[in-house]
Amino acid sequence: MTLEGRGKRVRIYLNEGDKVGHQTADMAVLTFLRRENAAGATVFRAIEGFGGHGEIHTARLVDVAPALPMVIEWVDSEERVERLLPGLKELVPRGLITVDPTEIVLYEPYPVRRVSSHLTAANVMSHDVTAVGPQVPVRQVVELLLGRVYRAVPVIDARVPVGIISNSDLVTRGGLAVRMELLPSLEGPELHDVLERLARQQKTAGEIMTPHPVTVLATTPLPEVAQIMARRHLKRLPVVGPGGGLVGIVSRLDLLRTVAEGFSRNQPEPDQVGLNGDAPIGKVMRRDVPTVFPETSVPEVMQAVFSTRLNRAVVVDAERHVLGLVTDAELLERVTPSLKPSALQSLMHRLPLLPRRQEDRGVEQHALAHTARELMVGAIPTAEESTPLRQALRSMLEGKEKLIAVVDGQRKLVGVVDRADILRGLAAPG
Repeated sequence: MTLEGRGKRVRIYLNEGDKVGHQTADMAVLTFLRRENAAGATVFRAIEGFGGHGEIHTARLVDVAPALPMVIEWVDSEERVERLLPGLKELVPRGLITVDPTEIVLYEPYPVRRVSSHLTAANVMSHDVTAVGPQVPVRQVVELLLGRVYRAVPVIDARVPVGIISNSDLVTRGGLAVRMELLPSLEGPELHDVLERLARQQKTAGEIMTPHPVTVLATTPLPEVAQIMARRHLKRLPVVGPGGGLVGIVSRLDLLRTVAEGFSRNQPEPDQVGLNGDAPIGKVMRRDVPTVFPETSVPEVMQAVFSTRLNRAVVVDAERHVLGLVTDAELLERVTPSLKPSALQSLMHRLPLLPRRQEDRGVEQHALAHTARELMVGAIPTAEESTPLRQALRSMLEGKEKLIAVVDGQRKLVGVVDRADILRGLAAPG
């Protein structure tokens, strides 16, 4: 991640006795920022101070139980601060939040460390889990998932997971026309039609779920969680407590971020058992890469994109140099009639006072595309076969794509890896 240049510094002023649910407020803030892949944050504990109530707190009053001021300082890119600030404001129970422009002259994060076996599912899982009962209508399940990070819903009975509904379940058994991550790309009328069609089918969560979901205890070590995911080809696992009740969910991305950022609360020793981030990327790459040329027609592009589970096709030239990527998102824009610009829209965009936004131009181009060149999005991350998994993972997490193109010494495509491939390599014995 490159942060040099203009950034923002956020300061959150709290008292050490403040709570968010069962967590201390400072830990809740740190957990939120870490989960959202913030660059980093530091907590400072004051020795004296007073806030809006006017009462002075000091560490020198030994007869009084301290409730000293605390300051959390977070420095990050302007874009990330703007994105996360609304959620942060909802999280902080009381106090003060300030934001200042700052100049970042150096950002050199610590190298990636192996994940210690002392870390467990509870250390990285998300507590904010959307779960439903077996009788909940499928339409309601889809509406709950719209705009959320996770694309799966545990189905619970008396808090115990009895099933899980994934993207695949919604499409194959639930009657959903497109995968969940593509729904936000639809215009209002198209999205309404999709939801109405689901409502008419009158299916329930219990009817479409995958029963008997694989779960892990909150105390399960992370290397074991990674092995379960890799061997069973799972993207996420419900996390349960001692009584079997749902307490969280851990995703493949949670694990990969932990590897990339070296998160550790217990500061493990370097030789502790962990995930194998030093393995070369060539060991886990797939060579059956769906590829198309810039002039490949849209129907052929569509066949290539859906030929594998990747739902993507790499655009290459005659020498197999990587030019770009076409995903199912661009194809959805191509087949959605409402995204095609009207004559009035085209006329309005020609006026000098009403310039088109960059995203509007991209959507319009995709909606009118006839070839892969007009559909493809920008350059994707590349790596050579000898690149360590940890380095490749960092490149993947810093960008928007879920795919890395593997190239040879002449920069020609030889394979690809996605998150599932990287997790399989990380979980493999060293």
